[in-house]
Amino acid sequence: MKRKGFYLFMMFVAITISSCKKSSSKPDITTEPEKPVVVEDINYKTVANTIEISPELEAAKFVWQNASKKAVTIKFKYTTDGINKEVLVENNADAEGAISVPIFGLTNFTIVVTNTGGKAIETRLMGILPVLKPEVKLNKIGWTATASSEINNEDEELNGAENIVDNVTAKSITSPEVPSFWQSDYNLDPMFPYPHWLIIDLKKDIRITKIGLNAHTDGNQGFSEFKIEGSVDGIGFTDIAQGQKTFNPRITTEQNFKVSPATPIRYVKITLLVGSPYPCLGNFEAYARQ
Repeated sequence: MKRKGFYLFMMFVAITISSCKKSSSKPDITTEPEKPVVVEDINYKTVANTIEISPELEAAKFVWQNASKKAVTIKFKYTTDGINKEVLVENNADAEGAISVPIFGLTNFTIVVTNTGGKAIETRLMGILPVLKPEVKLNKIGWTATASSEINNEDEELNGAENIVDNVTAKSITSPEVPSFWQSDYNLDPMFPYPHWLIIDLKKDIRITKIGLNAHTDGNQGFSEFKIEGSVDGIGFTDIAQGQKTFNPRITTEQNFKVSPATPIRYVKITLLVGSPYPCLGNFEAYARQ
């Protein structure tokens, strides 16, 4: 009987120990597959470092090398006449590349190079002054002019707006001792207040670089402050001379003022802002690089 009891006791102990052991089976664990390491192609850097710039006639020329012939995109960003512009050379795989960008004065460029992987690099700032055509005075034959008011009475005075676009040496019909000139209409009561304006029609679109103005020989009948605007259609005008300008009505020789229209223009508007109650203007000239 004792043996039987001992046997049962040992069986109980064995079962208990067995039930306390940890399971030998491993738990199910889901693992993410390792992502492949993408090595960025540095060809965009290689190409960017070869870019060179040189001046051309009214343009900047860029050249670059791409020995690997792997496609790159090159963006040339710059500002001209206050307008932000960019030129894009897309997916170019030529071993040697070149492009000319039209400019008309000192211009700074930022060049962005992108490879097919989408990596980009901005190169150093590159500035260039293009080769410029000589600046010449334009022929005024055919030009016309209008004004906000004028004295143009056959029985009295013939000082209409057209007198500013004739030859600077042409004499006044009603006052042959002085060059011809424009004068505002002073016969109204009250007289026209400032501003007064004159619009010159150049008859074709021209990228002018400066204008010249001559005062009337009587310095007491002039103006001292004015602005210069340009237009392609004679309706919408924009500033082309960076704000208000000063004019000396006692200097009869030509006074020059630089202008920089964003695009070629056909119409020039001179708006007189401050001056004599009897404003006059003797002559108008325009210059361009041709």
